[in-house]
Amino acid sequence: MGMITSIRKRLWVVTVLMALALIGFIVMDMSSGGSASLFNNPDTVGKVAGQTLSWAEFQNTERVLYANSEVDYYGRKDYMWNQFIEKAILDKEANYNGIGVSPAEIKELEFGYNLSPVIQRNFKDPNTGQINREQLNTFKQGIEDENLDPRLRDFWLVQEKEVIKDRMYNKLGAIVSKSLFMPNFAIERNQFESNFRLDFNYAIIPYLAVPDEEIKIEESDYVEEANTKKSLLKTDEETRSIKYVVLDIIPTAEDSNTAKTAVESKIEGFKSSTDDSSFVVSNLGTWNDAYLTQAELSPALKDTIYKFPNGTVYGPYIENGEYRIAKVLDKKVIPDSVKSSHILIQVKTREQYLSAVRLLDSLGNLVKTGKARFDSLAMKFSQDQGSAVKGGDLGMVALGRMVKPYNDAIFYSLNKGEIKTILTQFGVHLIQVTDTRFTTNKNAIHLAVIGESILPGETITNSIYDEAQNLIQTNRSLESLEKAVKEGGKYTMELAGNLFLNSYQIPKLGQNSNNTSREMVRWAYAKDTKVGDVSTEVYSLQEEQKKYTNKYLIAALSNIQPKGFASYEPYKEQLKGDIIKRKKFEKIKEKVGQIADLTMGLGGFVYTIDTAKDISPFSGYITNLGEESKVVSNCAKLSEGQTSQPIMGEKGVFICKLNKKVIPPVEPNLDPFRAFYVHPAKNVAMSYVMKALQKKNKVTDYRSKFF
Repeated sequence: MGMITSIRKRLWVVTVLMALALIGFIVMDMSSGGSASLFNNPDTVGKVAGQTLSWAEFQNTERVLYANSEVDYYGRKDYMWNQFIEKAILDKEANYNGIGVSPAEIKELEFGYNLSPVIQRNFKDPNTGQINREQLNTFKQGIEDENLDPRLRDFWLVQEKEVIKDRMYNKLGAIVSKSLFMPNFAIERNQFESNFRLDFNYAIIPYLAVPDEEIKIEESDYVEEANTKKSLLKTDEETRSIKYVVLDIIPTAEDSNTAKTAVESKIEGFKSSTDDSSFVVSNLGTWNDAYLTQAELSPALKDTIYKFPNGTVYGPYIENGEYRIAKVLDKKVIPDSVKSSHILIQVKTREQYLSAVRLLDSLGNLVKTGKARFDSLAMKFSQDQGSAVKGGDLGMVALGRMVKPYNDAIFYSLNKGEIKTILTQFGVHLIQVTDTRFTTNKNAIHLAVIGESILPGETITNSIYDEAQNLIQTNRSLESLEKAVKEGGKYTMELAGNLFLNSYQIPKLGQNSNNTSREMVRWAYAKDTKVGDVSTEVYSLQEEQKKYTNKYLIAALSNIQPKGFASYEPYKEQLKGDIIKRKKFEKIKEKVGQIADLTMGLGGFVYTIDTAKDISPFSGYITNLGEESKVVSNCAKLSEGQTSQPIMGEKGVFICKLNKKVIPPVEPNLDPFRAFYVHPAKNVAMSYVMKALQKKNKVTDYRSKFF
């Protein structure tokens, strides 16, 4: 009893301890990233303009928009993120300025006579370029009867949000555009800039006049050059830089022999084959109807293959990372241009395709037997209205101007007067060649080719992976890893600089590397990753075409740069070119000395003197040279007859002599020009408005937690 009384007297202590334990649990949950369950919805991918962006909705939208799509995984997520952000901001703006979209307006945009650009894009018939009203009405009926297929309903709901967002964007854009006003001084300036002209002589001393070996670059030069480009290096986010080791996986001699043996085993079968297209396809080759000229053949074939008779199988030879064998099928002179006619039947389904083939085969038989003329049938049956009125005539075309199946048929398969039925992206065609022209009389050869890729085998792949693992285990700091790579001399180390939290591309690795690049960035931004740390994971890359592992990567965090100005280190190669140009300019300027007049041989350099006429100082362009803003603006400051001192241009060091300066008079009446000049910000204003609204609404971004 005494113990119970004692506990009761100290009950407040127990309560405090329980509260502290609960607080500790909450803090631990927050620090472990699980705080979303208490303070934040774990489904939240972002917040902006008072809206919470749902990860579930994000995923559903992606599923609907990109079902079975090969669009880049991270690129499409980036696009969707921007769409979600803009939609949330526009929703908020609708409450202030009336850019909302009413149900009646939505109906008009989706089914009326003023269709939304979104509907026009999604329901345009690729064959006619017109809106497919039949398909659109099917959706309308299904929505009204509430019996639309669930997948189509999901698509429509996602599309409707895009329609509304597009409409609100355009309404806000109209408000912004209408608010832009050009005061008199701006019209005067436009009038002045449009009519101000210069004529001048100029000489260019190319930067090549100073050998690269004479230019020495110090680290201070990079710092100085970066300071002149601070506006380009400014960033609103923290960035991180990664150094990574590249371990290339190169096939061994054994791997090469394996590929060679595999392709050699097919030579006899290839020689005896009577159905070459089927043999090529069944052996994973690619059949091509095209005939190749000698210039189009690979170096391994161009000097030998023409010597062999039809039916010869040549090889093995190496081309594009493969052992290949090639069979000579035919040789002939190909025309430079062909005139043809066609009858087109558009198809969308297999049934329509079979029906079109039967019809066109029947029409072809009528032409072959002389019972009907091709042009009469084309006028009656062809669905290509542009050529049907001309009897199907498509005129004379050069090689490669038509879609490939049509091009191959008229240039390689058919002779004058012959007809053939083919399928293209536009539908089924009955083709007749009506004329051919031979000008260059180029010989061409038709080849069937089978190849076996020379791929790294399991032995070398595993060996390189083991080396990567060993590098990681024995070098746990960037300094140690750099030293090991330098001493080993087998592998290279690259820099990927100024990566943002949501970056998914490392340019040097190529677009095919986005998944690997994203994983490396996620590691670099992990809470426990410190500058100098080396990843514990070996990352892999696949070859873009053949999809085999061809590189292993080891990442190390080299720099964390707070928001403000990004590190110049990753831009050294770009800065180097400008530094060399500046230093060469100084050397040329010093050698040329003070200039009184534009004459030949200044400073001992060899150059010609050219003339530029009717040049606008505000365009910055010199005819036949391109953009030279600094040169033109310096010329504008000269008096007529005056010669400039050396000017650092894009193409070299310029020396200019002004011949004529046309300064337009001030217009007393600006009204005729007011309607002519459009405010320069009109076409770009909305992009700046949306950036400003994003900054104002402070976007909170949680994407890195999900992908």
